[in-house]
This record gives sequence, C-alpha cells and structure tokens, in this order.
Amino acid sequence: MGNRRAVVVSGARTPFVRAFGKLLKVDTIGLGVSAVSSLLGATELDRSEVDGIVWGGVILPGLAPNVGREIALDLKLPFSAEAFTVTRACASGLQAITSAVSAIERGEADVMIAGGSDSTSNAEIKLPQKVVHAMAPLAFGKATPADVLGVMSQLVPLSEILPKRPKIAERTTGQVMGEAAEEMARRNEVSREAQDDFAVRSHHRAAAAIRSGRFDREVFPVELPGGDRVHADDLIRADTSVEKLEKLRPVFAKNGTLTAGNSSPLTDGASAVLLMSEEKAKALGYTPLAAFRSWSYVGVDPGDQLLMGPALAMPYALDRAGMTLDDRDLV
Repeated sequence: MGNRRAVVVSGARTPFVRAFGKLLKVDTIGLGVSAVSSLLGATELDRSEVDGIVWGGVILPGLAPNVGREIALDLKLPFSAEAFTVTRACASGLQAITSAVSAIERGEADVMIAGGSDSTSNAEIKLPQKVVHAMAPLAFGKATPADVLGVMSQLVPLSEILPKRPKIAERTTGQVMGEAAEEMARRNEVSREAQDDFAVRSHHRAAAAIRSGRFDREVFPVELPGGDRVHADDLIRADTSVEKLEKLRPVFAKNGTLTAGNSSPLTDGASAVLLMSEEKAKALGYTPLAAFRSWSYVGVDPGDQLLMGPALAMPYALDRAGMTLDDRDLV
C-alpha cells in the first residue's frame, strides 16, 4: 500500500471566540459536531461514505472523553464508522490528521474526517483526590453512620478540599505555557518589542484577511441552544497598535515580556478536514487541495525550552520528504 496517497478534500471550522463568551453554552462535543456537520454540508458528502473520525482535544470532558465517537453518534454517521480521540497538547489536531492519513495510506480507510475542538469555557473543575477518597464509601452506598463521621473528620482543613482553578500546566514542572515561553524569551533574547511588533502585525493581517473574504469559505456559524448563531471570530483586534501593547503589564513574570496583548487568548472553537485516498476523491468527483509528503513529532524535555518542538521536528519532516527548507514556498 506504499503508493497510496492521502489528500485533503475540504475543510471547515467554527468561529474562534474568546472563552466564557459567545460559545459558553456549547461544549467541546457540540463544537466538533458543528464543524463536522458544516464540512459534510459544504461537500455534500454522503455520510455512508465516511469510514471513520479521528479527533483531537486537550480539555476532554470527563464523562465522555472519546469526543470523536460522540461526534459520530450525534451526527448519525454509520455505526460501523470507527471513531477515536487523541491528545498531544497543542499538536492534538495535527495528530488526529496524521493518524487518519496513516489509515488511508495503509489501505484501512478511503474516507476519513479529522480535526479537533476545545472549549476552554467548559474546562472541568476537579475535586481534590482527598475528597474523592474520603467520599468513596458514601458514593457506593455502603456507608454506616460511623463512616459518615469518619468522612467528616477527613475533610479538614477546608483549604485542602476546595476545588482548584483549572489550568493547563505541565505535570512534571507545574508550568503553564506562558511561564515556559517567558523562560524561552529570556534564553533566546526575544525582546518585548519584538513580541509586540509580531502580535500587532498578526492582528492586522488577520483583520485584512477577514475584510478580503479570505476566510468566508472555511468559517461556518455555530447554532446556539437559544436559536441564535455565532458567525465570526472575535479574537482579532484590527485597531491594536504597538503603542497600545506597550501599556500592558506582563502576565507570567514580574519583569517578563509576555502580556495579554502578545499572547494567545483562551479560546473556544473547532475545525475539521475531509481526507480521502487520491483514487476515492477522483471517483467521487472531488478535486484535492493538497497531498501529504511527510511529518514528524519530536519530544522535548519539559524543563528545557518546552515550546521548541516545532523547530526540532521540521528538519526531520524535511529529511523524510527529501527536501530542504529552501524548497518550501510557504511556512
């Protein structure tokens, strides 16, 4: 099966919006359902053609962590369609895509949907394990009056049983990404000015792309429980400037360089791509947008430049493709 090529046929995404905002009432499964439903509608693909879904996520719901399977069931895809969920921190959506591509290249599938979603707004607040362990006898309905008193005695001091604010931190270091980025900025001498300049340029380019209609074919509205719709991204600040960003205080370190203006926001959203074997795409009358040549994932020491993974992975991907960076037109 080494000569089978997987191709991208189409893609769709929800608007990307600030957490605890317009998509507050839509969880990560609902976001995924919205993106995949839009993708199927835009391509007019017969759902019986879908062999499977691979989905990526970081903030997975505790009661239904296999988000991909829940999406398949909610959309009434064939029960025979496989569906599973992967998590690889920020690369979770990419891992979903390459896992689906691998299945196509091996001949295990002809049509796959891959993507990812996260609802930061619906991150679960966990009870401390001390509470879980103490309450276990009550939860299983086998508690005696003496057990109840024993539980009460274990739930002190109160400071140890209060739920903690959810955060996405490395378990081994305790650092969130912003803290790791601060260390990398110092180590690599990336100045506050350079970061602010980059952020302003990014916002202005995104705003220009929206005005030009560049995203119109890929962004689809999300239906809210009350019947309203969310149509557009709300993360982009078209009127930002270096002068405005200069006034913001550092967030992750007292004398740091990362601020709310030059850092990525907490976001709710989902995106999906339709993948097929090249032969299947042609048979169904689709024109492929792109094909896959290679990819690479590289692990790093979480205590040493945690966010350097892409820079280390790219040379491997290029080597496997028999190319150099100079051969690339776009990064």
